[in-house]
Amino acid sequence: MVDTLKEPASRGLIVVSSAPPLTLEGALIEGNFLEVTGTAFVLRDGQGRVVDCNDRAERVFQTTREDLLSDDPLRVTWNPVHEDGKPFELDELPSVWSLRTGDPLYGVVQGIELPSGEQRWFSVNSYPVLRGGVVEGVLLAYLDATERVRRGRLVSLLLDVNRLNGELLGAQDAVRHLCASLVATGQFALAWVGVARPGPDAAIDIIESAGVTDYLFMNMVSWSSSQPSGLGPTGIAVRTNGTVVSNDLSNVPMMMPWRDRLAHFGLRSSICIPFRPGGERSVLVVYDRHRNTFDELTVSGLQNVVGEAERVIAHGNSARELAAALGGTLTALARVTEARDPYTAGHQSRVGSLAAAIAVRLGMEAALVERIREAGAVHDVGKVALASEILTKPGRLTDLEFRMMQRHPAIGHEILVRARLPWPIPDVAHQHHERLNGSGYPNGLIGNDIIMPARIVAVADVVEAMTNHRPYRPAVGLERALDEVATHAGELYDADVVRCCLDVFANGFVFSGEEEASLFIV
Repeated sequence: MVDTLKEPASRGLIVVSSAPPLTLEGALIEGNFLEVTGTAFVLRDGQGRVVDCNDRAERVFQTTREDLLSDDPLRVTWNPVHEDGKPFELDELPSVWSLRTGDPLYGVVQGIELPSGEQRWFSVNSYPVLRGGVVEGVLLAYLDATERVRRGRLVSLLLDVNRLNGELLGAQDAVRHLCASLVATGQFALAWVGVARPGPDAAIDIIESAGVTDYLFMNMVSWSSSQPSGLGPTGIAVRTNGTVVSNDLSNVPMMMPWRDRLAHFGLRSSICIPFRPGGERSVLVVYDRHRNTFDELTVSGLQNVVGEAERVIAHGNSARELAAALGGTLTALARVTEARDPYTAGHQSRVGSLAAAIAVRLGMEAALVERIREAGAVHDVGKVALASEILTKPGRLTDLEFRMMQRHPAIGHEILVRARLPWPIPDVAHQHHERLNGSGYPNGLIGNDIIMPARIVAVADVVEAMTNHRPYRPAVGLERALDEVATHAGELYDADVVRCCLDVFANGFVFSGEEEASLFIV
């Protein structure tokens, strides 16, 4: 008979009311954990031994139940690392913490290298299992956080590059900074930039590098189509002016000349992106120690980083060039935020367009209208810190999930302040979920404490969101969206903003679409 397990809501503990044995089935069924989809569960006993797991754990960790079950409590730890790449100490492991303290632990982010050589990131919750007030074991829940971690790193890389705006560094210094950021912030193993030289040798001269630089050597690659040194991904990227992704370098035939050296330095995947710092025909090459690192999200994000670096290098002191650099930063941030999210892709740009139209109707000056459009285009950037499972959950959020969702305005404000973006862009991100009567979040602001640009974006945000499909409900249509803001004008939403919003739609305003991109994978 399966043990009866209960989970007190106050502490997140699992209490066993009957005698042994301790089973995962009891924990999942009676503890209501089956409601959490896509979660790998591992059950450890009081000595730390794995005693049970679900089928999802076998698939997630690319192993068998028999291999997971072990007498050695430390064998199946998958060598987890923190987001900064540092290994977990024994007493930092969620299972050890909960066994020692008897307390649950939530949201511990771990990077785990799987048998395939791929690194995945997980948000780990640990729930102590109690019997008679004694900790008998711990139930571990692993929720995939790979996309969230990668997206956060890409935003940090964009901010690193953006900080060069206004410093007017030369191309060499900017390229050096880019390579260093890819290694330090992006946590990649190696990054280098090479300039394609004209002439019969078609040489690629490496001008800057960071990370495992011992891997590099003189005349290592070229962009010649008739020499072995030019037949690899780097040469292809230069000749075709296209991004080349290699997610398993050991199985790419064109990498044969470098295969032994790659294995020696532990480099397993790479991306080559055409790059023109200061107008020179160049290429950025980034390597990682894991397979399958360069997924669609990461590729798109790194292409945005390269584009931002080109703009930073190219711009001068003129207002036009600085404005172009700002626009590039906003576009890159928006794309990283919405990458691989089919439900909100294009949401921010549409909100920005509607907010700008409302601002024009309100009679605001052109410069402020443009800032409001820009603010709308990145108002949800704080969602880079949220798990995609929350953003795309096809149902009502739990209280914990909603509290996590409520953090995104403050996170977005911090990101945009770090990017040194002008007023009111950071404040709009912070306040776009505030409501006039104080019922909004994160700070419950009332009335005039909410800046007007945020009141405008708030209305545009609600109308756009209701007009389009979301995982938790179908689109309700423009008519109902406008009725929602009109019904609560003066209570939740600024009455003048709502009036102007209704006017712009009455005068023919429509939302626009988005574009897509592609890449070359080897």
